[in-house]
Amino acid sequence: MQDVTQTELTILGRDKTLTVIDDTGETVTLSEPVESFVYHGHNAYVYETLRAIGAADRIVGVSDRFVTPGKCRYSEAYFPELLVGCTNVGLLKSPDYEVVNTLRPDLVISDEEKYYDRTKTPGIPVIALDVKMEQFTENTMKYGYIFDKVEEAEEYINWRNGWRDTIEERTAGLSEDEKPLVYFGATYTPGSTTTAIYAEYRGALVRLAGGKNLGDELPGAVGYNKIDPEWIIDRNPDVAIFAAGNTYCGYDIDDTSAMAAFSADFLNSPNFAEVNAVTNKQVYIINFPHFVVGGASGMLASAYFAKWLHPDLFEDMDPQEIQQEFITEFQHIDFDVEEHGTFVYPEM
Repeated sequence: MQDVTQTELTILGRDKTLTVIDDTGETVTLSEPVESFVYHGHNAYVYETLRAIGAADRIVGVSDRFVTPGKCRYSEAYFPELLVGCTNVGLLKSPDYEVVNTLRPDLVISDEEKYYDRTKTPGIPVIALDVKMEQFTENTMKYGYIFDKVEEAEEYINWRNGWRDTIEERTAGLSEDEKPLVYFGATYTPGSTTTAIYAEYRGALVRLAGGKNLGDELPGAVGYNKIDPEWIIDRNPDVAIFAAGNTYCGYDIDDTSAMAAFSADFLNSPNFAEVNAVTNKQVYIINFPHFVVGGASGMLASAYFAKWLHPDLFEDMDPQEIQQEFITEFQHIDFDVEEHGTFVYPEM
């Protein structure tokens, strides 16, 4: 009966504490309401989730990579609110615990808890909740309860999962022969004797889009493997997709020249001249920090991938329109993706 009462109070938003089991198995009890938090963040998609459900105005501190020019998550156009009044709490692998203790947030959220020593900020609850693709629904709902934004969390989940289901339904009937083999790699380095190829959960972005991810053939891959290009040439992928950083593309870059040069170098490389992806000009580039990740951002990547891999099957789907809806309705920023930013190449 106590559990039933607590659940009813949680649903009504009248409870004074909330106990959550996080990704590490830790049981964390929070005092409600949570009015302030620090994000000890690695990827953008956890913060995107918090912004989508309307909790972004409660952030008081964030990792260095979001607020220092040149760092991998820095974006004046996409994260403007983090650059005004949000304190830098240090590097991901070495947080500034003194700053966190000075801020005294109601909660510290981490998606890289292995780098955060909970004992260094006593009295401040620390919770590890990621929103990778397989965790998206469950952990987004947990965030909804933590910040008393349950309806907003449900709306966000339904939107993201609705598009995911649309893609899955259309690719479900494809035979293995109808699924192109995709070389999904990290930024290509001209003249390099090794290259990086993605596996693990990023391979799921390709599989969702109706492709076969070349990196899945590599045993024990976590994130990506560096391999000899000869292996890729021998496997002869039908499509090549590269993930590029914010120095090439993103919300703050309107010029496609860097991505065009990137693409041309690979297409003109004598090493890959006979690979199907090159001969058929099926070589694409997509922004890494904002797409090749988990949560709803990963779904956006799969929408672009699906359009590239199966243009006839997705003739009526416009990934750019889906991205605009994501930005306007859930990221709550004034940004026109048709007029500004460069996210994929060739452009749709």
